Amino acid sequence: MAAANITIPTTTETNGPTTNSLPIPYGNGKVRVTGIAQIGTGTGVTAVQVRIRRNINGENVVVGFVNNVAAAASSQIAVPVEFTDQLNDGRSVQYTLTVQQVGATGNGTISAGTTIDAMVMSG
Repeated sequence: MAAANITIPTTTETNGPTTNSLPIPYGNGKVRVTGIAQIGTGTGVTAVQVRIRRNINGENVVVGFVNNVAAAASSQIAVPVEFTDQLNDGRSVQYTLTVQQVGATGNGTISAGTTIDAMVMSG
């Protein structure tokens, strides 16, 4: 969970909360990832994009994506995310929620209380 507000500089993809590292107990498995992005949009915003990235400090792959959610400038919105990530090896994984504003001319905010959660399931 984001404990404090995080500034989104105009149209820059910005990291929000990150899960703990999760070990995968077998050679393969699935991870159910859920979250909700609480966003304060900046001036000029027409939409927001919420992404979930796997292992942001390593492979940095987008595994979940909510594309171009319509949003009014200078408003508060909540964007839910939910998906299952299929893994074919036994490495540990970590997930990060990111937000990017579309059309922004002013900074936005990933608000405190934005959450991401991940649960390992059997393969």
